[in-house]
Amino acid sequence: MWARIRDYLLRNLGLKLASLLLALLFYAHVVTDQQRESRITVGVSLTGLADTLSIVGNPPPKVAVKVRGKWKDLIRLGLTNTSISIDLAGASPGRFQRSISVEDVRERAIPAELSRSLDVTEVMEPRTVNITIEPKRAKAVLVAPRVVGSPTAGYEITGSVEVEPDSARVTGAASTVAGLDTLYTLPVDITGEREKIQRQVPLDLGATGLAVEPRRFLVTIRLARAAAESSGQHP
Repeated sequence: MWARIRDYLLRNLGLKLASLLLALLFYAHVVTDQQRESRITVGVSLTGLADTLSIVGNPPPKVAVKVRGKWKDLIRLGLTNTSISIDLAGASPGRFQRSISVEDVRERAIPAELSRSLDVTEVMEPRTVNITIEPKRAKAVLVAPRVVGSPTAGYEITGSVEVEPDSARVTGAASTVAGLDTLYTLPVDITGEREKIQRQVPLDLGATGLAVEPRRFLVTIRLARAAAESSGQHP
């Protein structure tokens, strides 16, 4: 009995596999040809701002929109790096507001080969780019290291933690730069360490939107046996 079943399954195997493949392709074509609505994210970039001006904080990097069309075209769109640019040429210090419309996304973010088959139905969030523009300022500020964790039991930091260079030149919005006197490096974790540590680390700039030079700083931390342990070994 099993021999008959196996013989039946293997008979004209190539033709059966080809038929199965064609059926799957036809099914995929039918499914992906159906209309659907999908939510996608479109990158937002700000261009053309005068070199003497700066944006306070960080503007939204993306906008969420709804797009309707055939599933296969939505899949192609999802594989595309879509973005929309907001032109700040001519902007002056103060509040800048610019709404993002369905037409903006359709005309400037959807690739030309998909623009006829896809329809942007809604701009969800954010619908408006709302930023503050200020004159750009630059100054030198001190750089301090930040250390977290504890070394191996019986060891401690000896001397001061060094950072080189010990200052940075920061550039950004006037109000942000004016309030700075010290910037800290990203944390250097010394958990379980027992020897001298030297690491190149950037500064912790948070959401300040600042540009900084140099970009990385050398933090040096020296570890040694704790004084109490050393004195116990040499009465």
